[in-house]
Amino acid sequence: MQTLLLIIHYFACILLILLILLQSGKGSAAGIFGASGADNIFASPTAFNAVNKLTAGLAVLLFITSILLTVSYNNKASSSVLDKVNLPAPTAPVTPGK
Repeated sequence: MQTLLLIIHYFACILLILLILLQSGKGSAAGIFGASGADNIFASPTAFNAVNKLTAGLAVLLFITSILLTVSYNNKASSSVLDKVNLPAPTAPVTPGK
């Protein structure tokens, strides 16, 4: 289960980064790859187009997988690394000169 969540989380991260880089800014005429108005594949007259909806959906998926991974890893093990360390038995201090 954790492996599947981790894979989905990685894909959501990568796709979210790519979608954000492909979007053009508010005042810019071109995106990161220099697409002009005629070459822009994702151009739409609406303010909230399909790419923005996909970006928002991937962001929500990223938040959900982050929370689920945190909960699943915290429930998995509640022991500490220090519980496995074997400490030597304490010895009586040696007094010098006697």
